[in-house]
Amino acid sequence: MSFELLFEIRNGYIVGVVTGVIATPEDLLRKVRTMIHKALDSNVTRFLMDERGAELRLESHDIIEVANQLDERNIQTLGGRSACLCDPRFVECYKACETVYGNRSLSYRVFEREEDAVAWLMR
Repeated sequence: MSFELLFEIRNGYIVGVVTGVIATPEDLLRKVRTMIHKALDSNVTRFLMDERGAELRLESHDIIEVANQLDERNIQTLGGRSACLCDPRFVECYKACETVYGNRSLSYRVFEREEDAVAWLMR
């Protein structure tokens, strides 16, 4: 089982809705690559990721592996910013992503409320 990612462009940011399961580092990299392509195609680098319908089933070492690959490719120089809404059952895994990405200068935060996510995203 894998995941599906659909995009909608709003006023100044892209909403990405993820459903399904992200269970491997390859899945997570595929999601990030899809986001990067969307940003390059649309010239919009701010994302509100609605992942409340997704299951993030990664171990800490998987998240670190992905973050290292993103860092090696200098993804942070694109200036992207991602706010994420997640299923509360997986919040610890998303918070681990937030910490690991932040340690590599990737702008990513997890939020409970969409209003807070959009406010942070657009500041």
